[in-house]
Amino acid sequence: TVAFNGEIYNHHELRTRLEGQGHRFRTKSDTEVLVHLYEAYGDALVHLLQGMFAFALWDNTRHRLLLARDRFGIKPLYYTESGGRFVFASEVKALLQHPDVHAAPDLEALDLYLTFRYVPGPRTLFQGIQKLPPGHTLVVENGRHQVSRYWELVLGDYQPGARLDETVEEFAALLEDTTRRHLISDVPVGMLLSGGLDSSAIAALMARAQSTPVATFTVGFDLPGAHNEMAEARAVAKHLGTDHHELVLSPDAAALLPLLVRHLDEPIADPAVLPTYLICQFAREHVPVVLTGEGGDEMLAGYPRYIWFDRARRLQRATPRWLRRGALAASRLAPVGERYHRALDNVLAERTDIQRHLNWVPGLAPELKAQLARHEPHTTHPAVESYLSGDQGHIIHRLMALDMRTWLVDDVLTKMDKMSMAVSVEARVPFLDHRLVEFVAGVPLAIKMAKGPKTLLRRAMAPILPARTIRRRKQAFQIPLESWLAGPLSGFVRDVLLDQRARQRGWFDTNRLEQLLRVATATDQPSRGSQPRVARPPIDGQSIWTLLCLELWAREFLD
Repeated sequence: TVAFNGEIYNHHELRTRLEGQGHRFRTKSDTEVLVHLYEAYGDALVHLLQGMFAFALWDNTRHRLLLARDRFGIKPLYYTESGGRFVFASEVKALLQHPDVHAAPDLEALDLYLTFRYVPGPRTLFQGIQKLPPGHTLVVENGRHQVSRYWELVLGDYQPGARLDETVEEFAALLEDTTRRHLISDVPVGMLLSGGLDSSAIAALMARAQSTPVATFTVGFDLPGAHNEMAEARAVAKHLGTDHHELVLSPDAAALLPLLVRHLDEPIADPAVLPTYLICQFAREHVPVVLTGEGGDEMLAGYPRYIWFDRARRLQRATPRWLRRGALAASRLAPVGERYHRALDNVLAERTDIQRHLNWVPGLAPELKAQLARHEPHTTHPAVESYLSGDQGHIIHRLMALDMRTWLVDDVLTKMDKMSMAVSVEARVPFLDHRLVEFVAGVPLAIKMAKGPKTLLRRAMAPILPARTIRRRKQAFQIPLESWLAGPLSGFVRDVLLDQRARQRGWFDTNRLEQLLRVATATDQPSRGSQPRVARPPIDGQSIWTLLCLELWAREFLD
């Protein structure tokens, strides 16, 4: 007996193989393939699956339970042991319905959350509740459970004879094949189109694979510059002839956030959660299944941070400390935002790889966390230690592997899965077909980045996408956080974070928190005769957002 969440994209081939071995099927569903595969191959069935999945298979003959999660963690799976019982589900909310399972915070996981703005697996923010890691199975038998890894991605220069043109050709063929497989559906399939290279590439391959126009969906804020990418998406949609839909956002974040925190199960202090929910809700008016561009940056070394990290290490080895200290002092006078100050600080400061990473991707900057947090634990996630200690392999490959193990799983994919499922949309991620990722993982870095980040994708898509899309640099979807915090959200933030319940938890130094909020929600006093204006707070809005999401989670699940 099987309970299954996800999609098996090669189930037709697997069905043909099994029927050739004498298996007889009652349905056309990919779910039924799992029980027949188990009969034929036992636990090894997971090696044959292409897709996204979390499943539980009960073998009544052996009184044995098998849980499995897909290689990248596209689908979630939680479990706990309590009162002598083993309980599992796709959502923590389901586990909490069991009379023996209670919600209590894990303070070491809380420390991890403040560091990363999400809790890296296998921990959760709930004491005693764990995530089954991606690429793992769990067997419960004879009153015990055992977790085992069945797949691990290893990045390195394992194709020394690779040539750029041939690699691009093979990459393009694999990406086209996986996109076609992800389009197999009994219902219409659309595309979440940001106008960036990743989503535009998938949209282009969808357009080639089907005779009817692709339904594409884009959102943006009614603000200029980085907050609005709709013009880019519109240009791609016009080029591809898609059935394009646009939604201009002016969300009531104070009303939406508590709902989204409930859907997430754990707080994820990624402000993009909000537009992700809204675009999925918008798409659901037209299609029940969408493809997305998630995974492209991690697979193809698309984050500028990777290159800057490498340059910072080289700079630290090649220049004297006094020179970098002088440059660092000068950089702090530059009239740029907090995010750029942090990047300059990371490039110029004297740091280990672990320190540099934790300063680059924090929920709370390390110095602010030290001032605010009252609890003792200061936990470094084992994956960070594993990938960034020592000097084995190129630092860019190690950062890519670390992001796939942590950030991709527990922020990017969890955010997309939970927000799409909240509005009954199935989100599929073609870039994370394991055959495609394994191929790219072994391509030498000199080929992967021959002409900069995402060389393979840019070369593969050059014949079918606009030149400006191919040339476009990586740009994160920008949320107007600081404007919200100093404007419409300021009262809500203070009410939540300084509420009596929040104070009684004792997690943070209330006096320091009040100082922080005073600065973050302040406005400039105008000089005589000038117009009032809202100043950009001299503090990273991400820190406030991280604390806000945490307290809303505590209200929902602990109170």
